[in-house]
Amino acid sequence: MIFRKPNMKRHWKRKYAQGFQGHEPDSSLVEASLQAALVPGSVVEIGAGAGHFTRLMEAWGYSVKATDLVVGEQLDITRERLGDFDNVVAMGVMHHILDHEKHRAALINIKAMAQKRILLAVKLPAERVRKKSSRAYRYSVLDYTDILGSPVIVTDCGYLAFLEWHVATGP
Repeated sequence: MIFRKPNMKRHWKRKYAQGFQGHEPDSSLVEASLQAALVPGSVVEIGAGAGHFTRLMEAWGYSVKATDLVVGEQLDITRERLGDFDNVVAMGVMHHILDHEKHRAALINIKAMAQKRILLAVKLPAERVRKKSSRAYRYSVLDYTDILGSPVIVTDCGYLAFLEWHVATGP
């Protein structure tokens, strides 16, 4: 993702400094779902924004590697992966990947990095639709299950769904 305007980076730093500020998911339910789903070990957070969930996971005792195009280590999840992690977390960012092939590539990379859990907070309409702003898609559940398989747990958190996959560790 390339910022279209010079001030976009500053805008997103301010907007997401407090997590889902200005949005309507049930933040307490998202946080509780995340805490319950994480397994002990390492965490990579894809699209950490200003670090709201990173700080929460660190407070819960996890070693977290935060990546984002705004702050922290920059990672293009559609082309790169950082290694192996017990937990891969992406909270409300996957709909910002506009190209469907890049979305698939990002999911393949997420699956390759995850050793135990994949945890995504995503928008889940019945079918893939472009939002009015054309800066985001709302991918359907089939776009995720096609690569990651069926999620083990789906929690409704307002306009987001929290999806949890348990990654098989061996034959």
